[in-house]
Amino acid sequence: MLNKVPINHFAKVGAGQGAPQKETDFSNEGFPFIRAGHLEDLLNGKDELNLPKVNEEIAKLYRLKLYQPNTIVFAKSGMSAMKGRIYKLNNPCYVVNHLATLELNKKTSPNYTVFLLRYFSPVRLINDTSYPSLKQSTIEKYELPLPSLHDQLHIANILSKAESLIAQRKESIALLDEFLKSTFLVFFDNPVTNRAKLKVVKLKELITFLTSGGRGWGEYYSKNGERFIRSLDVQMNYISTEDAAYVMPPNNQEANRTKVKPHDILLTITGSKIGRVAMVPKDFGIAYVSQHVAIIRTKDINPLYLSYYLGDINCGQYLIQKSFYGQTKPGLNFKQIENFDIILPPISLQTQFAQIVEKTEALKTQYQCSLQELENLYGSLSQKAFKGELVV
Repeated sequence: MLNKVPINHFAKVGAGQGAPQKETDFSNEGFPFIRAGHLEDLLNGKDELNLPKVNEEIAKLYRLKLYQPNTIVFAKSGMSAMKGRIYKLNNPCYVVNHLATLELNKKTSPNYTVFLLRYFSPVRLINDTSYPSLKQSTIEKYELPLPSLHDQLHIANILSKAESLIAQRKESIALLDEFLKSTFLVFFDNPVTNRAKLKVVKLKELITFLTSGGRGWGEYYSKNGERFIRSLDVQMNYISTEDAAYVMPPNNQEANRTKVKPHDILLTITGSKIGRVAMVPKDFGIAYVSQHVAIIRTKDINPLYLSYYLGDINCGQYLIQKSFYGQTKPGLNFKQIENFDIILPPISLQTQFAQIVEKTEALKTQYQCSLQELENLYGSLSQKAFKGELVV
C-alpha cells in the first residue's frame, strides 16, 4: 500500500483569475485563456492554441497569471466541477477563476498526477452537489498516494500505453462508421441531386404498417421482462442496450399494436433527438415502443438500406429537418413520414449494401468487445497502480 500525502506536499494549489469582460479583450495574439467549458474539448484533442488568446497588455490590465506547461487544472466550482475532468497544460496559458490549478514540484510527475486525480477524483470532495464548490484548503488537504518519482514514471507509462490502446480501438470503431457512410454515398445518391436518375417513390408506397407507441406504460415497468424501447434507446442505426428498460406487458390490443417485429424501422418522432433511426435486428427478441418512437414496417425495400437512407445526413435527415422546420414544437407526424421521398435503387444493389453493413457491423461488434476488455484492463491496472502493486 502506498503512503498518502496531502496535495500541498507536492503541489502549489491555486486558482485562475476572472475572465476579461470585453469581446475585444481577446485576439489571435498572446496566450490561450482556458475556461471550465473548454476542458471537454481539450481532453478530446482540441489544441490549446486554437482557443481565444489574451495579449500581454490585457493580461496586465486584468492581473492574469500565466501558468506554465504541466500545470494541472480542473473545475472547482459550478456544474463543471461534477464532471471530474483533469487536464494538463501543454503551453503557457491563462486560466479562469473557476478552475483549480496545481503547480507541481520537481519530484512529481504531471502524467502520474493526471491519472491519480482521474482515479481519486476531486468530485468526491464536493459536499453539496446542488451547488458544487471546492475550497482551496480542501484541495490542499486531500491525501493521495505518492510513490517515488521513478515509480510515478513507471505507473504513468503503463497506464498511458493502456489508454493509447483504448484510443486506438475507439478510432477503429469510428472509422468503421465512416466507412459505412462513405460506402452508402458510393452506392447511392441523395434526393436533392439524384445524379444517377434512380427511381424515387414516396415512403407510403413501401409501408405496410405505421404506428407509434402509446402512453400509460409506466405501470408496467419491471426489473425484468420484455424490452421497452424509448427514444433515448434509438441511436443512429442501432438500438442501445445501455440502461435498458423492461416491462411486463398487458395482454391487450394496445400492446399488440406497439410490439416490434424483426426488420421494423424505428424512428424517433418527438423530443430533442428527432430523426434517429434504427432497424430491429432479426434476433432482437420481444419488445415494445414508447409514444416517442414510430414503427415503420415495409415491403419491396431492404429495411437495412432504408435505415441507412433515413439516417444519412443528405437523405433522410435532410427530409426530416425539412419536414418540421419552423414548427414551434418540432415533431414528426405520420403524414410527413409517409411523404418522405425515397430513392429506390435496384433491390440487388440494396442487398449488396446490406451485406456490407452486416459484415462491417459484425467486425464492429468484435472491436467493441475488445474495447470493453481494454477498458476493464485499464480499470484493473489503475486499481493495482494506486494500491502500490505496480511499483518497481
